[in-house]
Amino acid sequence: AQRMTYEAAERTAELLKKRQLPNELNAMRQAYFGKGLFDMPIEDAREDMFGKSYAKALGTSTNRDANRLEGNSNTEHKNAAAFDKTYSFRSLFKGFTLSIVDQVPSEIAVISLRNVVASAKMNEQRTSDAIAVISIGHMQIDNHCPQAPFAVALYPDDAAPAFEADNSTRNDDENLHDESRLPFLNVGLTFAPRHSSGITCLRAVTVEPRDVAIAVDLAFIMRLQRFLLGIQHHFERCSSPGVTGITDSDQMRPVDQEVWDFPDLEKIFRSRSSTAATASGGSEKLYFEGLTILPCNVRLSVAPSKALTPAQAALEGSEAAAIHAAVRKGDLLLQGDGESGAGVLGVKVGSTNRTAVAVIRGVFKSILVDALLRCDGASLKFSGVSLRNYISTTPQLCTYLGAHYIESLRNNVPALLGSLSFFGNPVGLIRGLGDGVSDFVNEPVKGLKRSVEELNPTFVVDGVARGTGSLARHTVGGIADTASLLTETFSKNMAVLTLDRKYAHRRDKAASLRNAEGGTTTFVDGIESGVVKLLRGVVEGVSGVVRAPMRGAERRGIEGFAKGIGKGLLGLLVKPVIGLSDAATDVMIGVKGSVEGAGGAQISTSARQRDQLRPRRPFYGRDRAIRQYNLADATAAALMMRTRLAGEQYLSHFDMGNRVALMSVKQALIIGDDGSGGGYSRELLVVRFKQIASVEVRRVPGSKDQLVWGVLIFLNRPRNNG
Repeated sequence: AQRMTYEAAERTAELLKKRQLPNELNAMRQAYFGKGLFDMPIEDAREDMFGKSYAKALGTSTNRDANRLEGNSNTEHKNAAAFDKTYSFRSLFKGFTLSIVDQVPSEIAVISLRNVVASAKMNEQRTSDAIAVISIGHMQIDNHCPQAPFAVALYPDDAAPAFEADNSTRNDDENLHDESRLPFLNVGLTFAPRHSSGITCLRAVTVEPRDVAIAVDLAFIMRLQRFLLGIQHHFERCSSPGVTGITDSDQMRPVDQEVWDFPDLEKIFRSRSSTAATASGGSEKLYFEGLTILPCNVRLSVAPSKALTPAQAALEGSEAAAIHAAVRKGDLLLQGDGESGAGVLGVKVGSTNRTAVAVIRGVFKSILVDALLRCDGASLKFSGVSLRNYISTTPQLCTYLGAHYIESLRNNVPALLGSLSFFGNPVGLIRGLGDGVSDFVNEPVKGLKRSVEELNPTFVVDGVARGTGSLARHTVGGIADTASLLTETFSKNMAVLTLDRKYAHRRDKAASLRNAEGGTTTFVDGIESGVVKLLRGVVEGVSGVVRAPMRGAERRGIEGFAKGIGKGLLGLLVKPVIGLSDAATDVMIGVKGSVEGAGGAQISTSARQRDQLRPRRPFYGRDRAIRQYNLADATAAALMMRTRLAGEQYLSHFDMGNRVALMSVKQALIIGDDGSGGGYSRELLVVRFKQIASVEVRRVPGSKDQLVWGVLIFLNRPRNNG
């Protein structure tokens, strides 16, 4: 008995050394069910772990010598290595594209991931380190809401300082090119061998994010929040007892289409988590030998939202149109956590200003929201995280990281306020002046060093010239940029005071066209555009005195006529001032463009206006059916929004060489090239489907007296316009 006790102690010591000894809970469970270490009968487990010869000797005799014990010990290691398996996994994906479509249906955003690599390596018995690595090469989120001021909401920030054209530029450009190819996100995990305590031990966790640029408007945030809340409500409805999750639209489907209830993912995750926690004897703990999250910078741009046109509102739905209109008016609500199922931000839909006091309050509310929600390139710096020998649970870790980044965001509040366009972006001005002063000092020093190395004094003169020019460009350009932001903010706020929505829409449309074309880039262009806008403001103010009363009388009679007189007189005072402010804005933008262009490194503030991955998804027919994405249909649907068919449901299109036939659910339109290189913009023929009597396909005379196949459309009655 004493010898068997010694042998059992030796076996226990070896199991502890290999970390194969079960904890107290698992040992009690194995003893109760008669199972061994690897979920099998004790006899089989003993043979696999200790070898057949040792197990047979242990069952028949208790007398063994030391040499036999040492031989069986070597057999154990060989058997353990023979039964262990190593798994390696590596996958490379060219990319993923996720389209976010609401219940209208209407596409809100497109999330694209490129060059996704995932790899892992581990052994079955977890006696060595396990490694997992995930890398995302590129990520981009496109904003597909109509009238969006930014085409792309999130993308890697490739902004970098421009380098001067000298012999050292080549190496700097190569480094910049290599940096631009860095992955968007790298996550590396190294798991330690399985520990007998049941705690998940990680030797190293490294998260390496890349600097990102975010450009959003409030309407996009509201619609995305509304989409996510809809998903949450759907899960809650499916998980509630007595609810099948099948809606009325599902019951209207054909009989041959089988419908499955959506699985309750939250219940599955909770059951798995509770099982794992119970198996480990409590809440699962994590031990980090090293946790590192590298710092990152976020360049934030926010612009006010724009109201939808009637054609866009017809396609987006009444709720989306109401959200855009409410955000445009500044009817925002901050909702607390006490409201179940409500988001952080909300809008007051359908509010109207019926009294003079309400009108004045609404005007100033719109001005305040517009001032606080417009910034251009605010630089937010988030510090990294470094933890060593840290043990906690998953909720504790999430709470710690959340508090860390909230504190970092709080530290960025001064920089965020200083980047608001309402104050003229003073942070950007100070940053530009700092760069100019730095170049003014460093460039002559670089020239002096190079002159000493190559014994050529001309490099000193070039360095002084480059430094002085950089200081002048940054000073003049920064002051002009600040002045243009102040005058632009003043113009937009004054446009709200006119109480003329059509006038505000025309200004927004003109600004969008200017941004799409690149805006004014020279001082001469700025003077020309400024004079045109000044004259336009005067004309709008004078003509509004006549048009506003007539328009009000047509809508509401005498009351509308009286209100129209007030709007006309207000516009006569305000609109010329807006024209003068717009002229000053364009002149300042022209000064900035000329100064930066003279330096050979023009940096446009609209650099965030990147190209989208693809055009917006089309929906087909009266039911707005969703089909597999087709680039030609998406291009045709976008082209149809610029024709007289705007606002109608897209059906199909047909490419006819130098002409294109666009078909909605009501009519067909044939457009052709206008000959000026501007694309398909000339409308040749429009036919309503209800006017068509029949259609024939037959051979007709073509060019050079040859018969070609043609489509003949016969109408119910002759057209009045021929």
